[in-house]
Amino acid sequence: MRAGKVFITDYVGLSTRLETLALGFVISEHYGHEVCLDWPELDSFEVVGVRREGLGLTGRLGAVRIYECDDDQFAKLKDYRRIILRTHHGPAHLLEPAYVRTAQRVRLRVDLAQMIRDVFGRYAARPVVGVHVRRGDFALADEDVFDVKRAEWPATPTWWYEFVLGKIAAAHQDVAFFLSCTGNSDALAVLKKNFDIFELPTSSPYNYKGDGHYSKRHPMADLFALGCCRLIVASSCSTFSHYAAHALGRPSTCLIPPPQMVRANPQCGKVSLYGKGAAAWYRCCREGASLVMVNSTADLPEPVSAAVDWL
Repeated sequence: MRAGKVFITDYVGLSTRLETLALGFVISEHYGHEVCLDWPELDSFEVVGVRREGLGLTGRLGAVRIYECDDDQFAKLKDYRRIILRTHHGPAHLLEPAYVRTAQRVRLRVDLAQMIRDVFGRYAARPVVGVHVRRGDFALADEDVFDVKRAEWPATPTWWYEFVLGKIAAAHQDVAFFLSCTGNSDALAVLKKNFDIFELPTSSPYNYKGDGHYSKRHPMADLFALGCCRLIVASSCSTFSHYAAHALGRPSTCLIPPPQMVRANPQCGKVSLYGKGAAAWYRCCREGASLVMVNSTADLPEPVSAAVDWL
């Protein structure tokens, strides 16, 4: 009997699809299905063990679409030959052991990896902190109040980044900040003016999802570069921040805002969730689970140089 197939389509943003890979490979390991991808970004990376195949004109016929996957649903998947995954959520006891080893299947194109080494090599003697700013379809509901309950995908305000970077720079005067922006980083002039910030010398070749997912820089190169930073000033609720910190490279610590705060009293918390999937990240960002508040400079994690040996 031919092996079944599990398809992960281009159904959502890049980092969330990378999250979905773990569930795809868990299905493959348990039931023998081939994991099939046909993503536009596969010109910049490979995933070891996948089949390059899309659904085609008739691929959806007879296929089951999975939008939620608890233990009962997972047990039923063995009966389906064609599965279309549209979720990265699944049984935690199955996903967690597979999370990092699945991420290790994702290999950046050689020239992009070398470019990251070269760029970080210029800062080898200095601590580097990653900064990820998520814009696009992440909306600012209020200029002066951050509240994750006010938007499904809330943008972390620029004034919060200025606050946190200022705290780090005051404590470590030789620190450099690597900036990754899902959106146009030209809008972050205040950060570039006040801090020692650098970006990758790339441009994005992808413009297929509209303004909501637009990036000025190459998103896959940015993701892997962010994964080289052991301390990341992250964007709340963004799987891009999460995947870089907690799936790629060495374990990293994220600094994020608490679920609610005001501009007059900005606050910051730290969290390390290496090996945990996006569900744990969402609980942290939306509910404060596992978040340890940073109440003084002494509570800030020590920034170190970027780790590029895993690329």
